[in-house]
Amino acid sequence: MGNSTEVIVELVRSNGGACVLDRIHLPYDRPSAGPAAKFGLGCELYFSEPDSAVARERVKNFLLDYQATFPECVNEFLPTDARRTVKIRNDLASKLDAEFKKHPHETGYSTALYGAVDVGLPSDDVDPYQANVYARPHKNPRLSYVGACMSVCSDAGQFHKEALLSGVLRWSTMCQPKHGTGGFTFIFASGMAQNTKYALQMMKRFPGFDFIDGVSFTREAGTVHNRIKSVNWLTVLGDELVSELGGIGPMRSALEPVCKVHEYPGGVVIQAGEAPQLGDIATDNIPEAYRMVARYTKSVRFEDYDEALFRVAPGLDRKEETLSWIRRFD
Repeated sequence: MGNSTEVIVELVRSNGGACVLDRIHLPYDRPSAGPAAKFGLGCELYFSEPDSAVARERVKNFLLDYQATFPECVNEFLPTDARRTVKIRNDLASKLDAEFKKHPHETGYSTALYGAVDVGLPSDDVDPYQANVYARPHKNPRLSYVGACMSVCSDAGQFHKEALLSGVLRWSTMCQPKHGTGGFTFIFASGMAQNTKYALQMMKRFPGFDFIDGVSFTREAGTVHNRIKSVNWLTVLGDELVSELGGIGPMRSALEPVCKVHEYPGGVVIQAGEAPQLGDIATDNIPEAYRMVARYTKSVRFEDYDEALFRVAPGLDRKEETLSWIRRFD
C-alpha cells in the first residue's frame, strides 16, 4: 500500500492536476479482484426532520436533482431491499413514487442511484457517480442523510468543483441539513464502504480526503444532531450551529477572505479556498483554509464515539484512529 501511495503522489504531480485521479484507483491485495476504491468528489448532508413524509419528499427532490445534474452519467436505480439495479431513463420520479407507496411512512426508506464509467479495469464494480439517501422512520431519533459522489472531472476535463459547490447549495436548500461536508473523497462499491482499511493510509497522508458513510456516522451520533462530523473544502452548517458559533457576521470576519461564506435559506456553506485540496502530511502541507474552518468549528465537533467510523488494519485502535482523523486539521 505504501508503494501505491507514492505512485499516486507522482501521478498527480506529473500530470499537473487532479483529473488524473479519475484514471487511478486503490487496489485490493489481489489486483485481479478489481478496484477497492476510486477517487472522486463527494458530499454528505445530515438532517433531522420528524415528519417522515417531509423527509421522504426531501430525499426524492435530492435524487431527482442529482440525476438531472448528470443525466448522461446516472442511469441506474436501486429499489429498496433489492440486490440489483434497474435502468432509469425519464421515469425516475414515477419509480420513486411507486417505491414510496410500497413502504409506509412509518418505516425508514433508503435507496441509491448509480452511474458507471468504463476505465478499462477488470471486475470493476465501483461506480463513480452515486447518490445515497436514508429517510429515518417516524419518531426514530437518528439523523436522516443524503450523500452524492461524482468523478473528479467531466469527460471534457473540467474540474467538477463548481458542480459540487452549486449542488451542495441546492441540496442544502432542499434538505435543510443540520450539517455536512463536501470535497475529495473515496468512492466504494455499494455496501463496501468499510473497505476503508485499504484507504486509511491515504487518509492519513492526504488530509483533504473525506470519508463518506452516512450509516456509520448516524449510528455513532444517535440523538446528537447539533455536532458536526468534520470539515472539508465545503462545510455545511445549519442556522442553529451558525447561531451557536456567534452568527454570520463574526463568522465572515473570522474566515473571509481566505474562505468564502455562502448563505442559503437555512444555513451556510463555508468554502475553504478556491478549489478542493488534498494536502500532504509528508511535506507538511495542510491547507491553511481548512485549518481555519476546523479551528472555528472545533467547539461544535462531535467526538463522543462509542466505536469508530471505519475499519482499520490489525493492530490499530479504531476509536483512536477515528479521533485522530477528525482532528487532522487542528
